[in-house]
Amino acid sequence: MDLQRLRQAFARSAEAFGCQVVDGVRAEGWRGRTLGGKVAADGLARWVRVVVAPADKVSEKLWTGNESAQVIAGASRPELVEFRDWVEEGLRFRAELSTFVEDSPVSVTPELRGPVRLAESWWKGLEMSLDAVAMTATDRVSVRQDLVNRRLEWLSGGRVAPEVTVWKASHGDLHWANLTAPACVLLDWEGWGLAPAGWDVAVLRAYSLLQPVVAAEIADRFSGLLTGSGGRQVQLFAVAELLMAGSRGDHPELTPPLLDLASELLDEPAEVIARRVGPPAA
Repeated sequence: MDLQRLRQAFARSAEAFGCQVVDGVRAEGWRGRTLGGKVAADGLARWVRVVVAPADKVSEKLWTGNESAQVIAGASRPELVEFRDWVEEGLRFRAELSTFVEDSPVSVTPELRGPVRLAESWWKGLEMSLDAVAMTATDRVSVRQDLVNRRLEWLSGGRVAPEVTVWKASHGDLHWANLTAPACVLLDWEGWGLAPAGWDVAVLRAYSLLQPVVAAEIADRFSGLLTGSGGRQVQLFAVAELLMAGSRGDHPELTPPLLDLASELLDEPAEVIARRVGPPAA
């Protein structure tokens, strides 16, 4: 997507929402498919996010995620105020106007690259939000069983049973660029839906492996979700997903600690696992 065109769509959307663009506050999404920025209306700060995709390749799940997430009660998240959809020259656009979150993301990248100190209230807030999501009834699907099957076969060589027995609603993309501090607010709900129980914290722990103290904190605080056969299964699935992303060039620094975690969970040398996975197939 042409970034200039996305910027123009952002400016037009802000005007359509009756807002003024606040200079200097922008957030470009993954691979240039979204653009967000701070706006103001009657002295009140808001956030406009524009997403674009080829009109014939729109994922309705992702497209309506932030909209449908408004049914989740008790989770700390931005509130969607208004949205608009349109099609232009074979591209489908959606603009969303949301409440503005004052606090910044914990990290500018999904993986945690430096040490952080998070208050006890932050951890309690995260736990409360994830509990609220898990209690939400939904038919949205964030993770499919067939994907779990493929990833666990690839990583474990068939040593881990892939059948998921407990499914819970999850945020679906819980990483450090989608969490704010000092107040814990969960951003970007487009991928929320049913996933293996413990999926969110397993992914967050995997994204934390460059900072072992934080990774250990997550393992300790959420031990109920990350231990036992289900906890082992969901952590191996998270490892496999991030290793797959690493093979495509995303956060390659995580590959060594991910292999070490897989080694611990499978009781198998990391070198053996690395040889088995080889160049992965999507």
